[in-house]
Amino acid sequence: MKIYSERIRSRWFLAGLFITVWALLIAGCAGSGKPRYSVETYLLNYAAPVGEKPKPLAVSIKFNRFSIAAAYNTVSMIFRGDAYAIDSFNYSRWAVNPADMVADGFLRDLRASGLFGAVFSRHDADEGRFVLSGGIEEFYLRTDQNGKTAVIGITLSLQDTREKETGRKMLFQKKFSREEVLKDATPRGYCQAASLAMQALSREMTRDVYDAIHSTSP
Repeated sequence: MKIYSERIRSRWFLAGLFITVWALLIAGCAGSGKPRYSVETYLLNYAAPVGEKPKPLAVSIKFNRFSIAAAYNTVSMIFRGDAYAIDSFNYSRWAVNPADMVADGFLRDLRASGLFGAVFSRHDADEGRFVLSGGIEEFYLRTDQNGKTAVIGITLSLQDTREKETGRKMLFQKKFSREEVLKDATPRGYCQAASLAMQALSREMTRDVYDAIHSTSP
């Protein structure tokens, strides 16, 4: 009986040892698999537009937070092949939501232009006489037989808070759009093309904001 018991214990010991070794091998194989891909993040980057320097206006502008169409309300870098299909890159993202990225860039550009007395962000406690609102309607990479093109569409509106009549409060509401062909067919190339598109849009929007405010009575 004693010999039989020792044999049983020996078998259990060997079985436990086998299970332990097997578990370690499985864990080792799982850990030695291919490494996970790192996600690259991108941010629009362009020099503040430089243009003609008309007379600065002693007015203040307040930014509202920009909105964005639901389809593009994501940090994913969206691309479209036709009017129905939509997809995004697996390992490339925008660093921040496109609505905030565009608004931050345009805010910087209005301040850098020196055309206005003060330009306040939505985070500032100060209020402005003129209120600027924006919405991103299009923000994607178009891929078709003609190549790859960065597409940006922005609706901008400007209101004068001193006006009491509803019909005169809104100075303008306009859509600005720009397309820029990619020189490099990669996510980085898309970011570069989108940056150039935004630079051109910023110049155009700044000019229209200035003209609209300049046409109002002091």
